[in-house]
Formats: sequence, structure tokens, C-alpha cells
Amino acid sequence: MASFNTYFKKEIIESVRTYRYLILAAGFIFWALLDPLMLKMLPLFLKTTIPPEMLSQLTNITRESAFQNLLKDIFQISTLFVSFPLMGVLSSEVTGKKLVFPYSRGVRPSGMVLAKYINYTAAISVFILIAFLTNFLYISTLFKVGTLALNSVLQSAFLYIFYYAFVMALLLFLSSLFKKSILAGISVLVLTYVSNIFNQFALVRKYLPNYLLFKAGDSVVLDASLLPTYIITASLIILLVYFSIIRMKRIDVI
Repeated sequence: MASFNTYFKKEIIESVRTYRYLILAAGFIFWALLDPLMLKMLPLFLKTTIPPEMLSQLTNITRESAFQNLLKDIFQISTLFVSFPLMGVLSSEVTGKKLVFPYSRGVRPSGMVLAKYINYTAAISVFILIAFLTNFLYISTLFKVGTLALNSVLQSAFLYIFYYAFVMALLLFLSSLFKKSILAGISVLVLTYVSNIFNQFALVRKYLPNYLLFKAGDSVVLDASLLPTYIITASLIILLVYFSIIRMKRIDVI
């Protein structure tokens, strides 16, 4: 417990000092603000270059479609803002020889890994919730057509929080494997983007974490089909964090 408390405080200070919180916040909240504004302004930019019938489609964007656009963009863009700023979350501790003193003072790898995971997962969760609520208010102001229920937005936010809890666990594990941080960041991007293809296959998609993103954009967000996804995603998170701890125990810090 002492190891966890020590590293948790250290990670908060380090995250503030290196602007990681700011980068993560920008990755979610900035796009939540920019996305509906771009949709609203797009007809003005294209009115002299596209046929009138196509322009009318752009001017009749509903609140639901505007929110769907955010869900697509926030996955594609925000994953970049998570992967690259945090890609050295464990590898930098090793390559920078930052573990010699803590380990010599009795700090346990389990406490360090859990502190890092909880710190960044909690921060990402808060920023996702703020982003979704901000986007809901912004969409409700800019677009007058359609209905977008706050309850659906909150449910979608929960699924995105759960998904990025998995992404953070994956990033943590890969960062413990590779000495070069960039390899962890690129690997996370490749795995998350490629695995999203499986959402096209009904037989397998509910058994992968990316199904959380698929259901986040559904009209009926939370239903019984998500139960296998919850179990598998939670199991993967536990295993990835556990393997990260095992890996950090075996690393020679000298």
C-alpha cells in the first residue's frame, strides 16, 4: 500500500509537470467542442463547390448524426492522444534508470504499476465524461433537428470509459515489454485500429473490447449482448495489468 501511495502521488505530480493531463484533456474535450462546430460550418465552406441537393443534406444534420460523428472521430483521434504521450509509462522508468532508488527503498512493482494504471485511467475517464457532456450541450445548441437523450450520451460515455480502461492496460503491458517507447505506442494504435474491423462480423464482435465502441453508437446502448464483452474486457484488463507487474518484477534495473 505504501508503494502505491508513493507512486500515485509521484504520477500526479509528474503528469502535471509534463502536461500529460493537459494533452489527454485536449485529446477528448477539444474534439468534443470542435466536431459539432465543423459540422455546422461545413455547408458554408462547401456551398460554392457542391450541388444544391448535396448541400441541403449537409444543412439538415440531426443531433443524433452529429453525436455519431463525434464517436467515430474521438476513437480515431483520441487514441493517438492516449498512445503517444503515455507510451513510455513503464519503459521510460527502465531506460531512464529511475527504478534503482525506489526498488532499493523497498518499492514494490505491483504498487508502481497499479498507481500508474489507476492514475491515467481515472484521468481519461474524467476527460471522456466531460467531453461527452460538453458535446451534448454543444450539439443541443447548434442543431435543432432530432432528439439526443442525455441518458444515451451517458451510457455511451460509460462504454468509452470501459474501452479506454482496456486500452490503458494494453499500453501499460506493451510499455513494459519494449525498451523503445515508440514501439509500444505504435503497437497500441495498430492493435486497436485493426481489431475494430471485427465489428463487421456479428459472430465474433461481442467477444472483443471494440464491441463497446460499436454499441456506444447504437440506439439501444446498454443491453444483454454486452455481457460477454464486459466479462472478456474486464478479464483482459486484469490479465494485462497482472502481466505488467510480473514483467516489472523480472526487469534488471541496474
